[in-house]
Amino acid sequence: MTSSIPSDTHPTTQEEVSSPAAKKIKLSDTDARDSRAGVADIKPEYLLPKPQKPISAPIDDDAAEAAHHQDAENGGKGGGKKRKYERGQNRARKFHFASDEVKLCNTLVLVPREGLFEGTVCEFALNARPKGQKPKQRRGRNGNSGKKKGGEEEEAEAGKKGGEGNEKEEWVQPDGLSKKCGFSHNLREYLKSKRDDSEGVCPVWEARGYCGSGWRCRWIGSHSKEDENGELYMVFDEKKKRAPQEWEKEVPIGSFDDPYGEIVNSIPMSVKIRLRKSEFPTKKSDVYAEWEYKEKATRDNLGYDDKGDIRASFVDAPVNPAEKRRMYIGKETPLLAPLTTTGNLPFRRICSNLGAALTYSEMAMSLPLLQGHKPEWALLRAHSSELPNFGAQICGTKIGIAVRATEVLTTLYPSAASSRHGLSLVDLNCGCPIDLVYRQGGGSALLDQPSKLIKMLKGMNYVSGETPITCKIRLGTRDASPVAKKLVQRIYDAGDVQAITLHGRSRQQRYSRDADWTYIAETAALIKDLKQKSDSIVDTAIDKEARDKPNVFFVGNGDCYSHVDYYNSIDQGKVDGVMLARGALIKPWLFEEIQKGQYLDKSATERLDYIREYVRYGLECWGSDELGVATTRRFLLEWLSFGCRYVPLGILERLPPRIQDRPPPWKGRNELECLLGSSDYRDWIKISEMFLGPCPSDFYFTPKHKVCRIIFYFLVERRKANQWIRAMRTRRPKRKGSLGYRLWRHATPLSQAFFPFFFPAGFWCRT
Repeated sequence: MTSSIPSDTHPTTQEEVSSPAAKKIKLSDTDARDSRAGVADIKPEYLLPKPQKPISAPIDDDAAEAAHHQDAENGGKGGGKKRKYERGQNRARKFHFASDEVKLCNTLVLVPREGLFEGTVCEFALNARPKGQKPKQRRGRNGNSGKKKGGEEEEAEAGKKGGEGNEKEEWVQPDGLSKKCGFSHNLREYLKSKRDDSEGVCPVWEARGYCGSGWRCRWIGSHSKEDENGELYMVFDEKKKRAPQEWEKEVPIGSFDDPYGEIVNSIPMSVKIRLRKSEFPTKKSDVYAEWEYKEKATRDNLGYDDKGDIRASFVDAPVNPAEKRRMYIGKETPLLAPLTTTGNLPFRRICSNLGAALTYSEMAMSLPLLQGHKPEWALLRAHSSELPNFGAQICGTKIGIAVRATEVLTTLYPSAASSRHGLSLVDLNCGCPIDLVYRQGGGSALLDQPSKLIKMLKGMNYVSGETPITCKIRLGTRDASPVAKKLVQRIYDAGDVQAITLHGRSRQQRYSRDADWTYIAETAALIKDLKQKSDSIVDTAIDKEARDKPNVFFVGNGDCYSHVDYYNSIDQGKVDGVMLARGALIKPWLFEEIQKGQYLDKSATERLDYIREYVRYGLECWGSDELGVATTRRFLLEWLSFGCRYVPLGILERLPPRIQDRPPPWKGRNELECLLGSSDYRDWIKISEMFLGPCPSDFYFTPKHKVCRIIFYFLVERRKANQWIRAMRTRRPKRKGSLGYRLWRHATPLSQAFFPFFFPAGFWCRT
């Protein structure tokens, strides 16, 4: 059971209450309550002897927030034969995605009885190309056919060589379906080729009464039977099936992307194809791009510099944007930060159930969205329980691309009050610290280009219709020169956003030190002064535009790990709201603590129930077939890499806990708690096998912290290699024809750095 710990265990002194906000928030590098800074105090009876070798690996929190995507912002134009460069933070990681050896046709997956297979028309065979018909010539974006030079001559020559005798006869399956469908239409053959079913009952069928994965389900034996005639059929539980709502009667459901009718913000493939062909209309973006071009030309003619503070007064700006929906962010509305990889749909569902007032999608890159990239559009899908408080976060490197992506999103998802689609806001990421995004001019690179950022937000606000625009920034790119105050003032004066989120760290800092809430409090005081000045200057009774100007909410982000941190940040930092990121990943019930205003010491059984709930949500989202189970397992392991860092409150000596503290080796109050607190990824795999069955024989998973350890080792050893290179250059091999001389002469400095690991000392002189 959950044990509640009163929040007044550590009362504040009278001096703390009467001190100013900035003074109360300012923290020294060491905490006076702890004997060792950065180390969580564990009760002596739960401590373990220190191992001789450190078993804990360095923790990299870049995956928690604003991590990059494997596809570059400017990528996607290359052909399939070109080399795929493995760049980014996951370049050294490989993930296992299993699939069935024999694949069952999608048309037959949900057919309830085996006897109905023969009468079911395969849509793939029906739409296949008739025999003898040439393939349709595909034309590129510029009208060219894409055929290689001399293609007609090659086809004619191939036709002469072919002849009538080489024609293949069309083979027809016994069930009457054409072989043109490349998937299996034989249920018995498919079930025989599958791996053995997982033990137990299908979690989705147990909760809903039917399974959307049909015959592909890894637990198909739990909801299928064989009648007296030996015919297989699927079993449905009518009592558990949910009655369709009114809006579901008008919208076709039951597709593979949304088998239960609860996934929102899904667009058909035809729209993605229109985006790929640049056929989707973006009229407002074209108007804004034309205005921006004229404004820039006028500025260049007048001799102004791009980096200067140039107002758009030289050229008439487009019409005022449409009236926006008004947002509200307050003390009672905790926000879940956009979390790449880990902030997926199943995790957001858990946080919404526990009290998250506003959730964000994972960061989506603007250019892949405009290119109709399916994985990028999948990031914007949400569950119906998240509406109407669900926002999308995008990242753009160029003004025009970000503006067009915003218009496409707000056109496809116009209203957050809809039951099938909608965005409550569109957030611009201005704090992504990843090098790949930063070099291209997106993320935290916008902090050093305020004029570009202001124009980007102004264009997004103009084309977004009634959907409000927000932005998320950091202190700056470098520790020594924070720019957030100046930037916030310019964003506020422009009046294009309804909320500004400030993460109390710089790009250079990443997650190495505590968030600077002193700076956040000073920025909040600055916004308060700006509001007071604007209210005193403008006569809202006369100026209708100023009267309709929405209020700008200021949100703080960083190191919130308990309800004490949450309320201290609001009361002392004077922010309107607090955004939770790593704290929610480590313990999702943080939202419940904030609502109840007290500590919740969750037992290991309750924590295991959250994992069981996550698995069920994952199987509903990605499917319970072979691929869906592998995808659910992969993201579950990613989440467990953060959940294992939770130290139960019952074994801590002092409260509140701090997110940056790392505990010494400890043991839990029972075996299950020890398993959930293990930092060994092999224990995470054991936990996944409790709910998803045993892993395949070829399963592999590389934890992120293990990759970071290897990279850290390489960086240390590279210093030694550079010293060896300098010494090697002074001892040139004697014989020019030797192997050592050829390697020494033609090898690049980077490859020379690896030679001492493969060749013993003096190898160059001996050869």
